Amino acid sequence: MKYISILLILALALSLGCKKTPNIYKINGNVKHKSLGENLSGVKVYLDAKKIQNGTYNANFVNVKTTNTDGSGGFSMEIEDSQVSDYRFRVSETGYYSIEEEVNVDKIHSTSGFTKNFELIKKSWIELNVKNTMPQSTDDKITYRYSNIEVKGRGCCNNNVVTGDGFDYVAHHKCSVRDHAWIHIYWTVTKNGNQSIHNDSIYSGNGETVIYNINY
Repeated sequence: MKYISILLILALALSLGCKKTPNIYKINGNVKHKSLGENLSGVKVYLDAKKIQNGTYNANFVNVKTTNTDGSGGFSMEIEDSQVSDYRFRVSETGYYSIEEEVNVDKIHSTSGFTKNFELIKKSWIELNVKNTMPQSTDDKITYRYSNIEVKGRGCCNNNVVTGDGFDYVAHHKCSVRDHAWIHIYWTVTKNGNQSIHNDSIYSGNGETVIYNINY
């Protein structure tokens, strides 16, 4: 009986000793201000994954790790080995455009570590006011648009043409653009069959709201 007990204890010890330790993958990187090249501290960095559990593929990303950049803009995280089909980084900070970027599983699951750097674009805003201050007739017309717009998304300025008709046309637009950029604006005015073409450049500044008026 004593002999059997010793064998059971040895078998249990061997089974515990043979338990596989999961691989740990290390990820590090840096986040900078794109226009100025400055390191950004306190930025949220999220790592999401599409997990495979019990052989079932999940099409939705779930967060697996979150961290903040340090005083030098650096970040690091460690994750355990798991069945994953895709990874995605999300980087966000108030006043900046967020970044989402998917990364291949093999790059993350690397024993040599994985490095990923990001550059965030800071938001500035243009507040555009357009008004027919010298009306001639109901046939008065203005068309206007921006160009040199680099960012896209909800609330962003775009390159679409806007048309205003009538002697009492008034419009107000506010949208975001990248900081430290020259945004070009073009407008054409038609009154009494005569057409005049205009253009100007607006400097977006450093996270500022720039007010620009077109009085025609």
